[in-house]
Amino acid sequence: AWRILLLCGFEMISILLPAFKSENLLKEVFFKGLHNSQADVEVIVYDNGGNGNLNPEEIACRCYCSSVKVIGDGKNIGLNAALNECAKIATGDYFYLCHTDMYLMPGWDTSLLDATRNLVPGSYLFCSRSIEPGYSHIPSQIRKDYGDESDNFNEKLLLKEYKQYLENKIVVNARMPFFLSRSLWDRIGGVDERFFSFCTDDDLIQQCYDARVRRFHMVYESLVYHLQGKSNNQQKVDKDEKWPYELFVSKWKDKYPAVHHPGQYHPKLIPFETRVR
Repeated sequence: AWRILLLCGFEMISILLPAFKSENLLKEVFFKGLHNSQADVEVIVYDNGGNGNLNPEEIACRCYCSSVKVIGDGKNIGLNAALNECAKIATGDYFYLCHTDMYLMPGWDTSLLDATRNLVPGSYLFCSRSIEPGYSHIPSQIRKDYGDESDNFNEKLLLKEYKQYLENKIVVNARMPFFLSRSLWDRIGGVDERFFSFCTDDDLIQQCYDARVRRFHMVYESLVYHLQGKSNNQQKVDKDEKWPYELFVSKWKDKYPAVHHPGQYHPKLIPFETRVR
């Protein structure tokens, strides 16, 4: 216990969690993973529609979390707008932007906090390393199937085997779930609500780059199990539209002429997968 207090310094992490048609994922996956938290954590769920009645007291009881808030009226306002609404009432020193189909492994929080030591709070955008049940083109992600639905998720086996994936290693990468300081969030002014679901990651990374952030790091000891796209039902709203991609390019091309499509992130300046520790 003393190690945890010294490591975390009583700093709070606010988990910002938009939830769209995710009631089963929340109950059977995400909130179970919160048992593994060691730091001071609060959870702010935005009800983006289709979740039934989310009871914060029941949620707090399930996950042994001291602070759980549920906001939103069930209307789907989009991923980024929901994140901004969560941030408005967040009280933490750090924000963790997460999806409901992610199970947080032991050490997910303390390893991120440890990685921030001796860094200027607004100088980095960190992320956790994910274990994926299916194909992934990202070299730093782990491929191992512990279930791809809330009803076949094998939590017991995952907890038995996860330590084999732990590495004291940090590489250049940036993807959900994101971890950043409140000061950086305030500096970039939150996320752009014009992006409903697609290109939300890309635009946040570009915002941070534009705000002089140059540390885009994946902390390997911060692990999450990702049921791979189960929380992305709301993407069906704009999956066939070109406008998110066109918006991204039009937003950034004047200042950064090299940006022709999302996912580019100045590859010469942000050398993804390069080991930094």
